[in-house]
Amino acid sequence: MVNGCCMLAHDVSTADLPQTVFDVVIIGAGIAGLSAALSLDPKLRIAMVHKGSAPESSTYRAQGGVSAAVGQDDSPEQHMKDTLRVGQGSCRRDAVEVMAREGPDAIAYLQSLGVDFNRSRDELSLTKEAGHSRKRVVHYYDATGRHISEALTRELSQRRNIEAMHGSFLVDLLMQDGTCCGCILWQNGRLSVVRAQRVIISTGGYSGIFGRTTNHTSVTGDGIAAAYRAGAAIADMEFVQFHPTAFTTLSGEVFLLTEALRGEGAVLVNAAGERFMFNYHPDGELAPRDEVSRAIASEIKQSGQKSVYLDARRFGKDYLADRFRQVYSRLAENECFMERDLIPVAPAAHYTIGGIFTDLRGKTAIPNLYACGETAATGVHGANRLASNSLLEGIVFGRRAAQDINGTEVGKLLSLPSIKCCGLQYMTGSRELEKDLDSVAGVVRHGAEMSALLKKIRENVSTRAAYESIIDYQDHNACQLAILLLEGALLRTESRGTHFRADYPHKDELFLGKHIIHRWGREATLYDE
Repeated sequence: MVNGCCMLAHDVSTADLPQTVFDVVIIGAGIAGLSAALSLDPKLRIAMVHKGSAPESSTYRAQGGVSAAVGQDDSPEQHMKDTLRVGQGSCRRDAVEVMAREGPDAIAYLQSLGVDFNRSRDELSLTKEAGHSRKRVVHYYDATGRHISEALTRELSQRRNIEAMHGSFLVDLLMQDGTCCGCILWQNGRLSVVRAQRVIISTGGYSGIFGRTTNHTSVTGDGIAAAYRAGAAIADMEFVQFHPTAFTTLSGEVFLLTEALRGEGAVLVNAAGERFMFNYHPDGELAPRDEVSRAIASEIKQSGQKSVYLDARRFGKDYLADRFRQVYSRLAENECFMERDLIPVAPAAHYTIGGIFTDLRGKTAIPNLYACGETAATGVHGANRLASNSLLEGIVFGRRAAQDINGTEVGKLLSLPSIKCCGLQYMTGSRELEKDLDSVAGVVRHGAEMSALLKKIRENVSTRAAYESIIDYQDHNACQLAILLLEGALLRTESRGTHFRADYPHKDELFLGKHIIHRWGREATLYDE
């Protein structure tokens, strides 16, 4: 029989719902999902499910670039060394080795699909970002993610075996005898079933559950939540990376200022106009992101102001308007001119390291279910992601998941009986949840505050009679993932990478190499590789 807990609030027979059948369904259309789709055997019939438009995806918004050891003074070994150092003892070494070794091939693969990275003479133009010991970030000006997304989407449109299903929200996974056999979607105000022999989740992370975030508000970890309810192992939910330099627009939207600005020489100054990063870290502005974010938070607290400032005035307008086209135009729209003005910045939730625990081929603990990209916890980022490793991870492990599926024989789909589901809702509203997470689970955390928020969320959870919109489902997932995040953050009684606890400000060797694992219906546990 079909089992597992899902979000539908009543008995549903799959026979009563519209159904489609595919060989593979990919949920999410960022770089990981697109890479997987384009790498699958063209003989397979594939559904590409996406709940929103391309500009809402984290890939589309990515500015900096893709890190890969393609420079003459670089090597996969050095890339691996930098990744492990920044990950602070929590990386899975074999995963990092795979990513670094396959990085150059990933760049060549993107180029073969029409991605046109910036070049200097006859070589790729490389820049240096925080945590890297070499210039190894390939880019397309400051709109790398958008350029990649558009190139891969063009290629996808040429593949007759791939059907795009836009405006389709993942409600839950279909499970039969512990095996994934498809998913339930919300489409055009009603439920439908997509049955498939293999399912790949690549729905992105969950930083959209915070109020101050560089991500779209729709980035609510829907795939992670669905996999958790289906019985998959979820790892590292306490590790949330905050980008140090986010700008607040006149309309109140948070806009990322790429790390490449600091890589090219822009500096940070406090309210007194003093450069401060070398007071916190010997690498100054190019320290790892967690270090820079905490330094900025400290300066903001001392000054009583809402921001510090990024100073790029040493560069001329011509250079800034060309190299940083997207950033320059967006700031100018908000009456801030890089060649003239100090740019107010403060940290914002940017990237979530936690997700669905996978092996090196994207396989999860559930048969026939794969995960890749920010949705997955591959272990490559450890406690803190090295800048521009995110797009690389998506390409490498998206392709690996596809290759694993290509090498397996698909089986026969079985008939599905009724399923019984139930849901949760954060009764005080998602806006309040976002503000609470900003305050309690941000750059600096404290156990007492997190415990109080966790208790508050649990006390304000109740069943819902029905869900009537995508917003209802997203609110449910935000609540569920906030609980996992807080549980993990409370269990990790130390400070490591992106997870900093004021009440436990030092690393504890007990947690070295350990991952906090969540499974539906079980207590969170420490997993030792």
